[in-house]
Amino acid sequence: MSILENLSSPEKREKFLLVVAGILLVAVIGPIAYGYYWTDMKRLRLQKTRAADNLKKLKEDTRNADEIKERLEKLTAISLPSNNDVAQSAYQNWLLDQAKGSGLREVKVDRGSMQSVKEFYKKYTMTLNGRASLAQLATFLEQFQRKDHLQLIRTISVRPIRESQEMDVMIRFESLALQQAPSATTLTMRDKVNALSADAGKAMHKAITDRALFSAYVPPSPQRTASAPSPPPAPPSFDHAPYTYVMGVTEVDGKLQAWFDVRTEAKQYRLYEGQSFRLGGAVTCYVRKIDFDRVTIEAAGDLYTVRVSRSLVEYED
Repeated sequence: MSILENLSSPEKREKFLLVVAGILLVAVIGPIAYGYYWTDMKRLRLQKTRAADNLKKLKEDTRNADEIKERLEKLTAISLPSNNDVAQSAYQNWLLDQAKGSGLREVKVDRGSMQSVKEFYKKYTMTLNGRASLAQLATFLEQFQRKDHLQLIRTISVRPIRESQEMDVMIRFESLALQQAPSATTLTMRDKVNALSADAGKAMHKAITDRALFSAYVPPSPQRTASAPSPPPAPPSFDHAPYTYVMGVTEVDGKLQAWFDVRTEAKQYRLYEGQSFRLGGAVTCYVRKIDFDRVTIEAAGDLYTVRVSRSLVEYED
């Protein structure tokens, strides 16, 4: 039986046409609908990925914000008071009390500058001048470093006093007052959590005070051992550099002056930048640059930077 015979009746032809129309509709509409479906799915996946990335970034930002907040709270607790007058006067009085309590004499603390850094904090500078022995200065520095506070020592300058165990001392300090710090009327200073123990502090204090900073160095006698006699070698030229020390740096009439001690010749020199001295009668040493903690010397065409209290052979690379 052929297909035409099966479509002889109107009902069958109508059903056949409906089936053909349905097939055509699926063939035409299907790809379009699938395309819309795929596009929507792709867009949803992209939105999901973006949402996951945004959530991850938000969590990281929140964690960083919590860490910054915690750090800021700790810094605020050790800040100077936010009130400008209270901060300066309270910190000045605290430095005076610490210096006098450590045995320093003729102590004077001068207020320096106050610098406001946008809306974040204020930076104060102060200068302490006084007289002290090495032991008293070591005690003051030890007590200063024990305190957990937004402060630091920027420079220290010491100058020996002739025929005395004391030194003229000048120390420059910096301290901070955060904007969000309480506007207190007093200054509370607390010890650091990881401060040195009492025994460690005594050991460091002894290591400093046992050193004779400004006295002539006497090298130890070499140990001699018995040996078979041999012809003496030709005597080498003596090197004075290991026994020549940069004793200190001081400020005279607004200019930095370096102190040298040639211990093998019992000679001392106090020189400004551009001046020179003879070492062992053979080498001329020129003072090229002076800083508070180091001096740069030119000798035999080379430059050597030596820290205070070190010999010329202990130069920095």
